[in-house]
Amino acid sequence: MFNEDRYRTLPYPRGPFPGFPVSARAGLATPSGDMRRPETVWLLGPATLGVYWLVWYYRANRELREFDPCIKVCPALAVLAVSLGALLLVPAVVSLYNTGCRIARAQRLAGLQDTVSGLKGLMLVPAFGLTSFYYQEQLNQVWVARN
Repeated sequence: MFNEDRYRTLPYPRGPFPGFPVSARAGLATPSGDMRRPETVWLLGPATLGVYWLVWYYRANRELREFDPCIKVCPALAVLAVSLGALLLVPAVVSLYNTGCRIARAQRLAGLQDTVSGLKGLMLVPAFGLTSFYYQEQLNQVWVARN
């Protein structure tokens, strides 16, 4: 499933600030997200009774906001929507869908074809909660293309 070689194809040059790689396309220091193994993200969710999943969701939304300031998201509000908002169902559905749309925007900005779908992410929730696996796999593509 997870092909580490696919993610090792591009070097990770370091910019003037630690943690901010230099983009090969723009030659500028740009924030980049963390490369995570999708299956680890997916498995740690239930193993920690959902705590890791909430932390991952916060970090993913924060990384998207840092990637492009035009992506408007409050990560804490997104986590609140999928945790307590899940009792009402609508906030959780809207938040998960919008996160997929944010990832698609990041893919376009990184020069990739947007292959992620918020609707597909929603449909993967009842399928053993595979949304985190799907979204992290798509985010890894953005971070690889950007570096």
